[in-house]
Amino acid sequence: MYVVIALIILLVIAAVLIPMIGLNVIFLALGALIAWAIIMRNKSIKENINKVPEQALHIINVERGGVFEIRGVGDNYEDMTLTVLAKHIYQEGDFSWFELECDKGSDEKVWVEVEDDDETTVSIVLKKMKLSDIKVTPETLWQIDDNEYGQIFNGFRYEDSGRATFYRFCDSTRAEELYYWDFVKGNKILSVEKWGDNSYEVFLSQKLRPSQVTVLRNSQG
Repeated sequence: MYVVIALIILLVIAAVLIPMIGLNVIFLALGALIAWAIIMRNKSIKENINKVPEQALHIINVERGGVFEIRGVGDNYEDMTLTVLAKHIYQEGDFSWFELECDKGSDEKVWVEVEDDDETTVSIVLKKMKLSDIKVTPETLWQIDDNEYGQIFNGFRYEDSGRATFYRFCDSTRAEELYYWDFVKGNKILSVEKWGDNSYEVFLSQKLRPSQVTVLRNSQG
């Protein structure tokens, strides 16, 4: 479609401007229009590939009451079936991701985080920790933030940091501000979150492959 539009525009320009400005400028315009058409076509193809149908059994569509399986979690390669108790959203600028608060049975909670950017990324929290557990001070975190580079705790390297808003239960009236730092090592993620003036939480998570996640039900209904 974009190529056709570009050709139509080109023909109109050629008919009007060739007598006035010559062929060289027309050839330059042709190159620019074709490049634009290719970029827009590739963008459209990419968006269509990544788009998940609303009714599909997919982690992107999971809501409260949904059920999904995860295989090979942690050092013991545990398999688990999770029921979603609640869904929460993080917002940073135009980008958002969500957290699923789940029950793995016997009232034991598990947290799963889902990002949907160029591809869908799913991670599961393995352990909650403290700053003292990873031997890091707030001053070190802010220095790494300024440099956008650094390593902590057994070789976890800096990946990203920023300010985000957390909406509990996806409720826009329940907004909480936080600052976060993400560090990676292989398929593990070490996340530090600062809430309020001086409250830090640390989470060790495992990034999952798509083959490790199977959705059984998107929601209760």
